[in-house]
Amino acid sequence: MKSVIYKSMSLFFFVLFTLILFPSSIFAQAEIFGFGGYQVASDVQVTQGQLNIYSNPNYGAGISFEVERGLQAELFWIGQQTPLELKRYNGLTEPLFDVGIHYFQVGAIYEFRQTKAQKAFPFTSFSLGATLFSPIDSEYSEEWRFSITFGGGGKFYLSDKVGIRLQARMLIPLNFSGAGMWCGSCGCSVGVGSWATLLQADFTGGIFVRLGK
Repeated sequence: MKSVIYKSMSLFFFVLFTLILFPSSIFAQAEIFGFGGYQVASDVQVTQGQLNIYSNPNYGAGISFEVERGLQAELFWIGQQTPLELKRYNGLTEPLFDVGIHYFQVGAIYEFRQTKAQKAFPFTSFSLGATLFSPIDSEYSEEWRFSITFGGGGKFYLSDKVGIRLQARMLIPLNFSGAGMWCGSCGCSVGVGSWATLLQADFTGGIFVRLGK
């Protein structure tokens, strides 16, 4: 199962570096960025009780490029590894396994920047894509879900091409419904009723580098 993560990440970085090297004026104002931070999550109601996904550090990388003044399109990946536990209705808590949570997203950010000389400014962001929940124990199945993110933050230029990017985001994997999840030879780890939604949020900081002129 882990091979899916490696293939997905390899594809992501292949696309990222292809965009960087693509000889087109479209990417003349591209930015590459990396970040790290902390990701928190809500509990998810399942048929056996409540599924708890621990809050833990996260990390990621991406590329953005200017579509028009103030508007950038971006492609990015967020990764986190964290434990799962099941709080049963009888009061018992059952540790399950560690899971890798990977967001693969395409979206846009809008910069509230008055002039190119402005070195610090806020921005808002929105994206959509897919989220992979991959148990570290390969005995269990992986789960893919459609997801969206939205948030905001600030950019602070340290020089003409290098700066700091701070951001807070809501991360919303959608539509856990009507089935078991993380199934293996001994059955499924949890069952989901008619509807359940996992809400996550992250708070990150990192470095961006502006390419081109």
